[in-house]
Amino acid sequence: MTTENEFFPYKDGLLEKPVVVDDTEGNIEIVREFSGKSLSVGLFDFDGTISDERVGWPNLAVPNNVAYLIGLSSPHMDHKKAEEIVVTEIEQTIGIPTYLQMKRLCSILEEHGYEGPKLDPRMLKDSYNDALVGMVESRRAKLETGELTMDDMRIDGAMELLTELQKRLSNGIYLASGSDLDAVSESVAYLGYSEFFPQDRIMAAGSLGPEDDAKEAVIARMTGEMGLRGEEIVTFGDGFPEMLYTYRAGGVGVGVLSRDESHYEHLGHFTIEQKKQRLLNAGAHLLVYNPYQNIPELLDTIEKGYSA
Repeated sequence: MTTENEFFPYKDGLLEKPVVVDDTEGNIEIVREFSGKSLSVGLFDFDGTISDERVGWPNLAVPNNVAYLIGLSSPHMDHKKAEEIVVTEIEQTIGIPTYLQMKRLCSILEEHGYEGPKLDPRMLKDSYNDALVGMVESRRAKLETGELTMDDMRIDGAMELLTELQKRLSNGIYLASGSDLDAVSESVAYLGYSEFFPQDRIMAAGSLGPEDDAKEAVIARMTGEMGLRGEEIVTFGDGFPEMLYTYRAGGVGVGVLSRDESHYEHLGHFTIEQKKQRLLNAGAHLLVYNPYQNIPELLDTIEKGYSA
């Protein structure tokens, strides 16, 4: 999957001006026309959509990749240049499988003089995943001591949203993530989401080939072996892959503008505005700025649809 391709709708179908949903104080915007009359199944991304366990992940991803770029490039790249390359690359690929991101990093290393043994993207991916595991364990330790609460680990309102959607959607709700399956499944249980996502409704990296996108695979399964039509799908996510695949299937995409809380935001990176643009480019129909406030209004808007 590439970040810029002919399948992106970009401005196609965008309303001339977003429509603010009544009684939400600007929190929910309709940005494309859509119909909600056929919706029967929901799809959720995990991190940044219903989970805050890995919030701040850029603070691990950027230094991890910068270290490889400096250490393995020849001649060794200076830190500023390496960071600029890494930040740009990560911003352009947020949401795709981590393995693919690291495969791209291997190519960048080769372009900058690496001539050693063939690089294995899994090695680079594992070092980043190890750092993520450490961060999650640290947050959970703070939960045990009372420094954090479970509300700090979940996206606000996610439990209520999942509860309401499960009642409304006859074919239930599913979860797809670019993170590893074992880690996602364990987090689902830890956060209390198992009642919504039993194991057979979770797809993530590791359950497929290393380069396959779980979000694309779930939607293909829905419109294939499950026999559903694309217009029956409503997807919630903060990344472009789930928006793009939903748009292409004919479903409804709800873009979630959760904060990444990185050290790079003050430099103009990993910002809400950038996330918004990615979601718009990929075909989102609605945007939610403060997830998940105004759940009744959000669900009513999704069911009613919008035609200009």
